[in-house]
Amino acid sequence: MPEKSLKKKNRFDRLVTYLKRYRRYLIWGLAAVVGSNVLMLINPYLLKIAFDRMEKKVPPGDILMIAISIVVLALISGLFRFSMRRTIIWMSRKIEFDLRSDLLRHLLKLNPSYYYNTRTGDIMARATNDIEAVRMMVGPGIMQMSNTVVTAVVAIGFMLYLSPQLTLYALIPLPLISFIVNRLGMLVHQRFTKIQDYFAVLTSKVQENLAGVRVIRAYNQEESELASFSEHNKKFIHLNMQMIKLDSLFFPLLFMLAGGTNILVLYYGGKGVINDSMSLGTLVAFFSYLAMLIWPTIALGWVISLYQRGTASLARINDVMNTEPAVRSEPGALRSKDIKGKIEYRRLNFGYNGTPVLHDINLTIEPGMTVGVVGPTASGKSTLVALISHLFPVKRGLLFIDDIDINDWDLETLRSRIGFVPQEPFLFSDTISNNILMGRETKDFTAAQAAASAAVIDKEIESFPAGYDTILGERGITLSGGQKQRVAMARALVIEPRILILDDATSAVDTETEHLINRRLSGEIEKCTALIISHRISAVKDADRIIYMEKGTIAEAGNHEELVAAGGRYARLFRMQLIEEELKKM
Repeated sequence: MPEKSLKKKNRFDRLVTYLKRYRRYLIWGLAAVVGSNVLMLINPYLLKIAFDRMEKKVPPGDILMIAISIVVLALISGLFRFSMRRTIIWMSRKIEFDLRSDLLRHLLKLNPSYYYNTRTGDIMARATNDIEAVRMMVGPGIMQMSNTVVTAVVAIGFMLYLSPQLTLYALIPLPLISFIVNRLGMLVHQRFTKIQDYFAVLTSKVQENLAGVRVIRAYNQEESELASFSEHNKKFIHLNMQMIKLDSLFFPLLFMLAGGTNILVLYYGGKGVINDSMSLGTLVAFFSYLAMLIWPTIALGWVISLYQRGTASLARINDVMNTEPAVRSEPGALRSKDIKGKIEYRRLNFGYNGTPVLHDINLTIEPGMTVGVVGPTASGKSTLVALISHLFPVKRGLLFIDDIDINDWDLETLRSRIGFVPQEPFLFSDTISNNILMGRETKDFTAAQAAASAAVIDKEIESFPAGYDTILGERGITLSGGQKQRVAMARALVIEPRILILDDATSAVDTETEHLINRRLSGEIEKCTALIISHRISAVKDADRIIYMEKGTIAEAGNHEELVAAGGRYARLFRMQLIEEELKKM
C-alpha cells in the first residue's frame, strides 16, 4: 500500500474505534434519519393525489383526509428528526469527551523533550479547536450527509416515477455541482489547515504574554508586545478572510445552479401541463421534491466543508497521538514489589538529542543512605537524579533500582514511591492542601499538616486568612519562591516516599530557614533513601556520602570530612562558602 494511502487509512482508524464504541447511537440515529426523510417525502406525493382529485371535483372530505394524513406524517417525521439529533449529536459529544480525555492522557505520557520542542499554544489549539472540528465532522457532518443521501435517493426515485424526462432535466447540473464541490472542498481543506496551524501560533503568543506578564511590565514592553500580537492577529484574520471568500462563493454558485434547474423544470413541466401530457398535481409534486433536493444539495457543500476541516484537524490530532512515548511500562513490568530504595548506576552514559550529558557514572546508593550532590552549573546533577524517576529512556544494564533494571519496573509503581522536588516547583491553581495531598489517594488533612510542618511552611500557611484552603494563583504565583519550594517539599514528603529527591529545593530560602528545614527533615530522611542536590555545602555536609560532579562525571566522592581533607574541588567550594558566610556577618 502506498505510504500516502496508508497514512490516510490510519488517520481514520482512531475515529472508527470511537464510532464502533458508540455504534448503538449511530445505528439508531441513522434509522431515525431514514424514518424522518421517508415520511416527509411521502407528503409531496399526497399533494399530487390531492390536486388530481380536486381537478376531478371530489368531495371535500376526501381532501380533508389527505390533509390530515400529511399532518400526521409530518408529526411522526418530527419525532424521528428529534430522535436523530438526540442520538447522533449525543454520539458526537461523547466522542469529543473521549478524544479530549485520550489526548490529555497521551500527552501526560510523552517524554519531557516533547514539550521542550512543542509550543504550549499549539497543543492547546489541538485540544480545543481541532477536537471541535472533528466533533462537527462526526456529529452534524454524519447527520447531514445521511440526510442528503436518503433524501436524494428517495426524492429522485419519486421524481423518476412521476416524470423521467423532467428528472433528466433536473439532474443536468449534477456533474457541474460535483466538480465545484470537489474543487472548492480541496481549497477549504488547504486553507483550514493553515488557519489551524496559525491559530496555534496566536495561542502560543497569548500564553507566553500572560505567563510572562510581570517581565513585560518590568521592562515596559506592553506596547511592543501588543504590536507584535496585532501583527499575528492580522495574519490570522487574513487567513480567515480567505476562507470566507470561499464560503461566500460556494453557496451562491449552488443557488444559481438550483435556480437554473427550476427554470428548466418550470418550462418543460409547464408545457406538459398545457399540453395535457402531465397533470398539475404531478408538476406540483415534482417541484416539491425538487425543493426538497435543493437544501441537501446546499447542505452537501457545508458537509464537505465540515469534512475537509475535520480531516485537517484529525491529522493534527493524530500527529500527537501517533507520537510514541519514549518511556513506557513494558508488558509484565514489576508492579507489586515494594521498593526498598537501593539505587545503582553501572557505567551509565546519557545524553539529550545526541549531546552527551553524563559520562561513565558508577555509583551505588544503599537503602536508607543520604547522598549529597554538588557541582557547578550544567555539570549533570539534575539529569543524574531525573533518571531515577525514569523520565527519560535509559538503556538496559545501566541503572538499577533494588537490583532490578529500571526498564523492568512499572512506571506507576516506581514513581508512586519517589518524592521529587524540582528546581522550579510547579503548583496548581487549587487550595494549598490539595497541592500538598496531590500524590495521595486519600485526602488526609492531618498528613498534610505533618508534611507542612516538616517542610517548615506550616506557620506561614496557618497565617493566611483561609489557611490550608487558600487558593493559589497560576503556578502558585501568590506565594514567594521560598514558600513554593517548601509547599512542593511537603507534597513530596506526604506520600511517605522510599526515595526522596531534593533538587536544589532550598535555593530560594534564607540560610536560617534552610538550617531549620534540615533539622526537621532529618527524621523524614532517615525513613528513605535521599538524594540532595544543592549549591550550598551546608545542605549536604551531613549526608552519608557526597559526590562532586563536573562536566557530567563524578569528579570526587566521599563524606564531608574526607572531601575537605582531600583538598580538591569540594574543599575549595567549602572554603569559598565559609568566607562568604563570614563576610555576611561583618
